[in-house]
Amino acid sequence: MIPINFQKLLTQKDIGYAVKHIFATVETPLYLITPDGKILFGNYQENLNEKYPIELSGKILAWVVGNAKALPISQLISFLVKQEFEKKSLAKELLERYEEIDLFDELSTQITNSLNIKQIAQLVLERISQIIECNIGVFLLLDSDTNQLKPTAKFGDFGCFEFPISLGKGILGKIIQRGKGEIVNNICESLKCYDSDEPIVSLICVPLKNKDKIIAAIAIGSQTQTNYTTEELKLLNIFATQAAIAIEKALLYEQSLNAAQCAREQAEELQQTLDKLQQTQAQLIHSEKMSSLGQMVAGIAHEINNPINFIKGNIGYGFNYAQDLIELIDLYRQNYPQPASEIAEKIEDINFDFLKDDFLNLLNSMKVGVNRIKDIVRSLGIFSHLDKTEIKAVNIHEGIDGTLMILRHRLDKNEEKDSIEIVKEYGDIPLVSCYAGQLNQVFMNILSNAIDALQEKGDLIIIRTQMVKDNWVSISIIDNGPGIDEQVQQKLYDPFFTTKEAGKGTGLGMAISYQIVVEKHGGNLTCISELEKGTEFRIQIPIEPNLSK
Repeated sequence: MIPINFQKLLTQKDIGYAVKHIFATVETPLYLITPDGKILFGNYQENLNEKYPIELSGKILAWVVGNAKALPISQLISFLVKQEFEKKSLAKELLERYEEIDLFDELSTQITNSLNIKQIAQLVLERISQIIECNIGVFLLLDSDTNQLKPTAKFGDFGCFEFPISLGKGILGKIIQRGKGEIVNNICESLKCYDSDEPIVSLICVPLKNKDKIIAAIAIGSQTQTNYTTEELKLLNIFATQAAIAIEKALLYEQSLNAAQCAREQAEELQQTLDKLQQTQAQLIHSEKMSSLGQMVAGIAHEINNPINFIKGNIGYGFNYAQDLIELIDLYRQNYPQPASEIAEKIEDINFDFLKDDFLNLLNSMKVGVNRIKDIVRSLGIFSHLDKTEIKAVNIHEGIDGTLMILRHRLDKNEEKDSIEIVKEYGDIPLVSCYAGQLNQVFMNILSNAIDALQEKGDLIIIRTQMVKDNWVSISIIDNGPGIDEQVQQKLYDPFFTTKEAGKGTGLGMAISYQIVVEKHGGNLTCISELEKGTEFRIQIPIEPNLSK
């Protein structure tokens, strides 16, 4: 109810003039006093003892004192006051409605522009508390998977209420399940929560629905004596309608984000699968090529080995025969120093003394060449283990030496580059159980890359082997080349990554090397590099590893 100050009311133009006019024109003696006896109009007269009230809604605002004729005057003034009160009430109601409309419009704009559910919930509760008297409030979002209502925004102490709330359980859960807003006054009597410091006295709960489907709820209440009316319930329903639209929009946006994220993850997963398939395909092709190469090299080594053994065996006999013949000729010349003219001419024509010495040198050169071919064939034989799939205890140094023998032509001096020096710092290491051919492939990849790097800068490769940890062997291949950039180092083992020109590298060498060392042998492959100083690739594997299949 709007408070009425009667004295202030009399100062207003319309009602003040009317009351003054009444008192001026009425011929009967009377005067107007406040409930506490203060005279507002007229003059005090002792003989006037009849009082008639000016009242509004049962409340006395003033008294008209006079005789029996004062009654209709008090009734007239009461009527005027009532009209003024109704006018003020209507004005206040219109103002409140305007403020509500303005608030709803502002809220609608704010929550429509937001796609954040928590932000929407906080805005709605904030605006509700500005219009409806309440000191607790909660915005509950329904989890359709668990049928539980979880607080998204909240203010005040809900005392004996526990969150989350199961749909259909407790006062709030039942109201929300029924799908219609309800007022519950004297709620503590039902909940028996008087032991709470500040028990909830009154409560309004309104569900939020989208196409008859409950998606959320708003509950507000008071911890003081407040009897909520249908007017507040209507207001809360309006808030709920606006909030439901915004929440549904935000949920759809959230679902679209989740769907987009899911699509991205699926696309990434498919891309990873495709990359893996391409990598596997390339590795299979590479492995098949290496297997074919191993078989071919083994075949070539075998075919070369047979005639070389024949040649090597016969060179020894040939050398002995040549020495015997030369000794015989020398003996003949000693016993017959004056040969026939025809023989003397032939000796001079063929330069016999030079031929005798050079023939033995020629046989020695052939022997050295045959031994060199034997070494190459042996290296090819070691390298041909590429197609072997069994674990075997091998001499790591032999594998490195065999690889160097195959790469020897790239180490020698040429028109574009001086020769590359190889320094071997072999430690005392035992035989290592491993896939020998696959490790040879790793040596080949790393040494080939080192030689490529030394085409730009540097002329030295150091190969160091040693024992590390407990029963682990370390093989370091170090060059004094230009080094590797940190960003490139991070991608070294990525399949198909290469810094070489198109057609000069597949980008699989280091990826396969990493797989062989780490996955096949349970070891480590580390790159340590500094620009302009060089690069070290360090291979560490156990001597008796628990090898993966």
